Amino acid sequence: MNSKQSKLLGICLLVTLMFSALSMSAQTVTKTFSNESLRNVLKEVERQTKMSVIYKVDEVNASQKVTATFHATPVRDVLTKVLGSHLGFKIDHKMITIFKREAKPAAKDPQAPKKTVKGQVLDENGEPVIGATVRSKATGAAVVTDLDGNFTISAEEGSKIEVSYLGYQPKSVTAKGDNLTVNIAQDEKTLNEVVVTALGIKKESKALTYNVQQLKNSDITGVKDANFMNALAGKVAGVEINASAAGIGGGVKVVMRGNKSINGNNNALYVIDGIPMPSLQANQPTDAYHGDAQTGDAASMVNPDDIESISVLSGAAASALYGSDAANGVVMITTKKGTVGKVRVSYSNNTSFFSPFVTPEFQNTYGQTGNGTFSSWGSKLATPSSYDPLDFFQTGYNVGNSVTFSVGSEHSQTFVSASTTNAEGIVENNEMSRYNFTIRNTTDFLKDRLHLDLSAMYMSVKEQNMISQGFYFNPIVPVYLFPAGDDIRKYTPFEQYDPERNFKTQYWPFGNQGLSMMNPYWEINRDIAENHKDRFILSAGLTFDIAKGITLSGRAKMDKTSGIYEKRYAASTDPLFAGEYGAYYRTNDNTRQIYGDAILNIDKYFGDFSLTANLGTSIKDVETSYTYVGGFLNVANNFTLNAVNRANSHMDADPALNYHHQVQSVFATAQVGYKSMVYLDLTARNDWDSFLGNTQYRNKGFFYPSAGVSAILTEMIPGLKSKVLSFLKLRGSYSEVGNTPEKFYALTRYTYSNAAPSTTSYYPNNNLKPERTKAWELGLQANLWQDKVNLNVSLYSTRTTDQFFLPELSASSGYSKLPINGGRIDNKGIEASLTLNQPLGPVKWSSTFTYTLNKNKIKQLLAPTELTLANGNKVNVSLDGMDMLNLGSVKVRLTEGGSMGDLYVTIPKMDEHGYLIVDYTSRNIAGVDEGKYVYAGNVNPKYNMGWRNSFSWKGIDLGFLISARVGGRVSSITQGYMDYFGASKTTAEARDLGGALVNGYRIPAQDYYSKIGPSVGAYYIYSATNVRLSELSVGYSLPISKWVPWIENLRLAFTGRNLLMFYCKAPFDPELTASTGTYFTGIDNFMMPSLRNLGFSVKVDF
Repeated sequence: MNSKQSKLLGICLLVTLMFSALSMSAQTVTKTFSNESLRNVLKEVERQTKMSVIYKVDEVNASQKVTATFHATPVRDVLTKVLGSHLGFKIDHKMITIFKREAKPAAKDPQAPKKTVKGQVLDENGEPVIGATVRSKATGAAVVTDLDGNFTISAEEGSKIEVSYLGYQPKSVTAKGDNLTVNIAQDEKTLNEVVVTALGIKKESKALTYNVQQLKNSDITGVKDANFMNALAGKVAGVEINASAAGIGGGVKVVMRGNKSINGNNNALYVIDGIPMPSLQANQPTDAYHGDAQTGDAASMVNPDDIESISVLSGAAASALYGSDAANGVVMITTKKGTVGKVRVSYSNNTSFFSPFVTPEFQNTYGQTGNGTFSSWGSKLATPSSYDPLDFFQTGYNVGNSVTFSVGSEHSQTFVSASTTNAEGIVENNEMSRYNFTIRNTTDFLKDRLHLDLSAMYMSVKEQNMISQGFYFNPIVPVYLFPAGDDIRKYTPFEQYDPERNFKTQYWPFGNQGLSMMNPYWEINRDIAENHKDRFILSAGLTFDIAKGITLSGRAKMDKTSGIYEKRYAASTDPLFAGEYGAYYRTNDNTRQIYGDAILNIDKYFGDFSLTANLGTSIKDVETSYTYVGGFLNVANNFTLNAVNRANSHMDADPALNYHHQVQSVFATAQVGYKSMVYLDLTARNDWDSFLGNTQYRNKGFFYPSAGVSAILTEMIPGLKSKVLSFLKLRGSYSEVGNTPEKFYALTRYTYSNAAPSTTSYYPNNNLKPERTKAWELGLQANLWQDKVNLNVSLYSTRTTDQFFLPELSASSGYSKLPINGGRIDNKGIEASLTLNQPLGPVKWSSTFTYTLNKNKIKQLLAPTELTLANGNKVNVSLDGMDMLNLGSVKVRLTEGGSMGDLYVTIPKMDEHGYLIVDYTSRNIAGVDEGKYVYAGNVNPKYNMGWRNSFSWKGIDLGFLISARVGGRVSSITQGYMDYFGASKTTAEARDLGGALVNGYRIPAQDYYSKIGPSVGAYYIYSATNVRLSELSVGYSLPISKWVPWIENLRLAFTGRNLLMFYCKAPFDPELTASTGTYFTGIDNFMMPSLRNLGFSVKVDF
């Protein structure tokens, strides 16, 4: 961090702390009331203080008369005088809550008689409330009302009985009489639930014309993960979440409503407090070899304990206000603020232990092919070998500690947090540490008309040896293939002193086996990939209340990440990578994003109509710098740039990775409501994108509209609302969003490699435009049996056109490639959630089921197109098929009429009847049919399901999540190599039966598997269907305040993730991905195994 940044951060922190200590004078009231109703007095308090006053009508006599005179009197003194001794109040920021004071209980008579109290619970319409909880405050006994709302409970005469039900205000009555009738009213706060939508705008849930799913902090931290997004898997409909095989702290692939872009990004956009953040996604594996030196994404750096809530905007209509960034949906993160009241301190510890979850099956009954060979085709062992490849893995751990601090007056609140995460993976020397510091202050000025929000975050991450897959520097390649008859412990001393070279060199007598294989212990101890990232986020927001219901706000945020990525390969590492004396490489990758916006907000009522509108403008400015330097060393194991051999060094500052990108925008949204039962929602945004500054759209930009309507039928249709149907809403929307193009497509562009540009350029196509997604969505929300059952269903259809293609041109054209728009991808599907809230006697039970189905279809690739280039040359381009990933025996191919994620595999040579061609003299098959690929299935599921349950009783809580993925096909290259080397359980079983079964006959197993493994991809395709116990937590909140008054709460919990796999036929975890890009999901090429997680957590609130 340079001196200017240090000063900026210091000033920001100082100002924030000053505001946190600021204690402004209380709000005042000036008015004379003469025989005025309390209701009108409180309205005047609202008008003068700009606060909101809420109270229960059955507890507050709003008609009582008040006579008093106030002159600049603090609001607390006003309320104390007009409310009297029987009412109390609490001020929380801009909300005044009035409540009835509890009468001091009389001395308890041990001989107080008990009686049986019978009664009925009714709602405000006189309908019975089924399943309401009736509890005696004196004894704690509780019962549940029956189908007619009736209850019978034993209680002391004159004691209090409390009636509660989800979505209704609790009510206390006195236990007297034989037939009590208790009327409870719906809780308006619950009915008018507010959710956070695009740009951080808060809206009433019932008014939304699109689907927004919101999760609380407890949903994220209940079973905590280093990357909080992994905790969302199975809990949100319409979202597919795949963890990276890179392990603890790795990135996450998040796809909403299917893949839409062929060559662009398909991952969701992350937004913090309404402001987009850069993805910081590093290069992902694109071949069979690479997968080492991985790193986490932007989301993996966020402290989960700083998160207040998450809103998932899976549809285009919900995210339309983000324009060209919104095609893939949005994950909206709302961070915590300080709270009014006494100082609150919270400490939490989460400790987890990891082990491999799903792994291939190995054999240990057949020995080496021959002495010193690296294969297991030898004779059967007299006793099974003790070698187990899983012994190579250690027990990983993740220890997280977090402290949060909150304090505030009515006018200034401060939140501070600090956390540490220290982890080691299941492979030795795979380590990750993260340190987070956050401070945020919100302060009100000018009699609460001016609101300032300042925050600062610092994140420091260090990662070491994060490997996802591939042959290079992957220790599980030799571990999985190691011959069972040998003893791997002989090679744990991975280096020996070489007197000729005068240093220790690698000990591994087996060579690289054509797979760049090395001693696995050497790879994890002497070939080190280390990443160090520092990230600063500074933000400021200012809101001015122009008039009641009209505000003007401005926000600014700087998000800067500096990364240093180093690779150190010791001398005697495979010479392909390290030469004679070792190698050293260093990458500096910096990203700086500045965002600013100004928004005029209107929230007004005009008789039966309501208007919520926003008009704003924003700018997003991103600048990156990237340098890569290094090479073979001149001096053995001297890992410095000065020791790099200049003759073969790499010194790149690729212009494609050093760029300046800016998007300027104007946007508007308006929602008109009628009698709080019909809403019309309109949004519009226009973007000017610098990546397309050289096109014909430079001045007019690109326009993204959306429109939606929602109707609350239970309010519109008399008599529809009943004890069965308490709420019914229909909604529909149409929207258009975009996907930003690849940088420099519209400019003359020369590719850059090893410090030298190519001699031919891309053709600068000035007709390029962003990808455009047009989406329709229909939805239904129904609350049944007095909100006991909640159903939310969305049907959607999207059409993404103007895809980006880069076809190659003939040399005679004068250009190498042509960026061009074309193609169409369609997605349609269903996302649904069903929630049941049903007390089981005194036990509270909540159950949520989610269902997601998406169908993807490639309607068109690049249609035949003739273009006349600027130099006069005419070119014809077209594409009806594209290989997006080719690993030899399996590839991902796109064809018109197919789907994104289609797998094509090699097959063996067969005759005209479909039988394998076998030479019965040599008793061996003919092998692979070179160059021939057949369709093997699609990696994407047919549908996903999740079933989440929580139970709570007297401080004890139990929660679990069962998730299921149904359908899809995956490929395991790992299994093919294990068969080839004779290391798999499959090959041992074939040998036990006398050979592999081919065309009804047995042929020698070694000959068969050495022909098909791994070259015949068709034999290594598996069902991706799996069902697992994804999460489990058991916790207890101790009533510690009884013994230690200064501790408010102490909670202990046992937690687990991926505890059981109920069903899985694949030799690896189908939910794991080697790459967070689009096309590597569902392919296992020595991918690190998924992790089983067992641990505990402790949280203490002071």
